[in-house]
Amino acid sequence: MNRRTTRGLAVASAVVVSTTLLAGCADELPQPVPGEAFSGPVLTEEQDTQVFTAVADTVKKADKALKGKDLKPRVTGPAYEVRTSQLSVAKERDNAEFVTDIPSESQQMVIPTTEGWPRTSYSITTSTEDLETPRLVAFEQETARSDYKMWAWTQLIPGVAMPAFADAGIGSEAVAADDDTLAASPTDALAQYADLVTLGAKKSSFAKGFDLPDGDLVAAVAADAAAWKEVPGFEESGTKYTQKYKARKDEVRSVRTADGGALVMGVLDGQTTVEAEDEAKVPALSETQKALLGDAGESNVLKTEYTDMVALYVPAKGSDEKIRPLGYSHVATAASN
Repeated sequence: MNRRTTRGLAVASAVVVSTTLLAGCADELPQPVPGEAFSGPVLTEEQDTQVFTAVADTVKKADKALKGKDLKPRVTGPAYEVRTSQLSVAKERDNAEFVTDIPSESQQMVIPTTEGWPRTSYSITTSTEDLETPRLVAFEQETARSDYKMWAWTQLIPGVAMPAFADAGIGSEAVAADDDTLAASPTDALAQYADLVTLGAKKSSFAKGFDLPDGDLVAAVAADAAAWKEVPGFEESGTKYTQKYKARKDEVRSVRTADGGALVMGVLDGQTTVEAEDEAKVPALSETQKALLGDAGESNVLKTEYTDMVALYVPAKGSDEKIRPLGYSHVATAASN
């Protein structure tokens, strides 16, 4: 799910509806009539275009210099954590092929109606130049005078059906992490998905509540495990492979869908451990692992940590539908031995 960035996040003229707001535009927001509750969309296309341009300039500068700290003005949260790691790996390898490509054009915006802060807006991009699936990007404004920053992104799973959202002129309601109108609260849905990723669909007790598409994170993590077990001598040497994924409770962002369900974005912290006999050596399997290890010599243990951004559709309570994974970004961000 990692590709080289070639165009950044600059908004093209084809963008029709937008999602984000520069801090300096706060006084241009629609204002409620005294005595009336304001429930309309809080952003305009012009404001959003300004933000996309500012974020694009920041990301482009950081990509060119391969310096994660240059992202700070316009990237935050898990997006900052992951992209900083990607740039570090790119610098170590002198090759930016694993830096995620985020297309510059948006095909759909989900505009918030949130009256307070923080505020989160969402954008579904077009496909990449090499025809990878679109990205779902979340932007967040911490306070009324803060700049909007890219908070997270996922690559949509091929063939996935996205839920419908309210028209941009109406806006979409933010959903609380503990919302009880859904089949599972956003926090619980992410925890259940983490269990599925860890144990697999055959062993997790939550599998029956999910409709897993081909090529989702559960399958990707299973493929990683299979790759290790196919390494020559793996079973003969008594090598053990373990994995554990856990959802971050404080990293949950959700927005209402048109059918009363919710789009949920969050983060899974993952760790895999490969452990061989005392005198054996466990080599890094991927180029990213090699870069993260740097000059560290091989030992009989290799631990890899992942920061996985994920997106789920959670149906309304009482619906016949199941929770559906929509997209993910599976990125190794640390390794040790």
